[in-house]
Amino acid sequence: MQDVSSFQELCDALPFTEVLDNIDTGIALYDAQGNFIFMNTVMVNWRNIPRREYLNMNVHDFSHVLDVSVFDLVCREKRRVSRLQYYKDFQQVDGPTRMRIVIGTPIFDGQGNVKYVVTTLQDVQAFEDLYHTLLNDHKILASKEIGQAEQVSIIAKSPKFRQLLSVAESIAPLDSTVLIYGESGCGKEVIAHYIHEHSDRKTKPLITVNCAAFPENLIEAELFGYEKGSFTGANREGKTGLVESADGGTLFLDELNSLPMNVQGKLLRCLEEKSVQRIGATRAKKVNFRLIAATNQNLEEMVRGGTFREDLYYRINVIPLTIPPVRERREDIVPLCLYFLHHFCQKYNLQKSFSDEVLEEARNYSWPGNVREIRNFVERMVVMTPHATREISSIPSGMLSNQADTARQYPAQSAAFSIARSRPRQRSDGPSREEVLAALTACANHREKAAQYLGISRRKLQYKIREYHLPSRCQYQDEDEK
Repeated sequence: MQDVSSFQELCDALPFTEVLDNIDTGIALYDAQGNFIFMNTVMVNWRNIPRREYLNMNVHDFSHVLDVSVFDLVCREKRRVSRLQYYKDFQQVDGPTRMRIVIGTPIFDGQGNVKYVVTTLQDVQAFEDLYHTLLNDHKILASKEIGQAEQVSIIAKSPKFRQLLSVAESIAPLDSTVLIYGESGCGKEVIAHYIHEHSDRKTKPLITVNCAAFPENLIEAELFGYEKGSFTGANREGKTGLVESADGGTLFLDELNSLPMNVQGKLLRCLEEKSVQRIGATRAKKVNFRLIAATNQNLEEMVRGGTFREDLYYRINVIPLTIPPVRERREDIVPLCLYFLHHFCQKYNLQKSFSDEVLEEARNYSWPGNVREIRNFVERMVVMTPHATREISSIPSGMLSNQADTARQYPAQSAAFSIARSRPRQRSDGPSREEVLAALTACANHREKAAQYLGISRRKLQYKIREYHLPSRCQYQDEDEK
């Protein structure tokens, strides 16, 4: 058996944060006022909030998404409290209500007052999924139950995207045609799903058609179907078209700009008469569907250029929605990175996190491929880093095409990082109030970097903030700017 000294040496050699980051349970530590002091990687990935933002937040910032505050119960009752807590995602719009087990434990000072509160959080559904998986793996269960289809998650922190979702939700119950504009990879299909799921047709099918995926000589047969024997090579029994399959539900035509002119004419007739006529048929069949179309091209310019029918354009341009590209909603970039990080870590059974520097560089990147590029980037970062690497601290050269431009676009932030790494250590009695304010200003209120800037530990910086009675969650400015 190992002696006590050897065990203590092992504990000293293994960093406290690394231990807690490798626990599959959410762990959060608060001070007596409810300010976050520490949270592990599970908490960071759980809410898609980076650590440095957490350290500027208070437990009560989440009151609107929780049915009960375990922190408040612990402080009031001054004992360990275990509760089932219902919660909603802090950033995911219209997300489901979930349940978790929360255990709050007080840590007292010498006078019997609550000094800290540590909480552990375990999602009930995730625990049950693991439980049933283990039962199945060990042949205790004959088969696993088939769960519900995976829901499409929408990350929306930016005002622009939240406004778009608000409009989409308000028009969803209507049957008006929606035309979605947006660059490639910005999430046009996700918005189409969102509208369908909030409409009265949500119990009926949503038929998605990528108009650019079919050869020009087959797109008409795929859309409108055909009777048996209509042409050489046709199915003997004929075929139901995709438009007819959407009867009662929603038809989503992606990349509508790719439709050939002759098919555009037939689609116009289908929309005007609410009927579809298969190739080779003598009569049309009535269909009832709601049309959502999407394009990454300017259809008005295509009309002027003679490559898109003017009458079809005015028929479908009833409710236009434009999805802003990711570079115009930078508030969503870090939450998206953390969301996909959590997704791929679960998929590949890994435990990884992004450093603040990686997230900052990602936030400053222009993302020409939008959300699709972010997803691919995160997956590459997860699978290409060594399995034993827990924190991804840098982005390999060339991974992002304009990495060299980010420092020029955001010189102030880059300068703050450089200063924070190069400033000499402070004297033993600690920094003055003015020095603490200056450090927080230079480091954009990032406490970890401000502590490095001052040459002290983050914990000592926390003490100095309290000693000088500085606000715990504000953007610090120079006195001249106040």
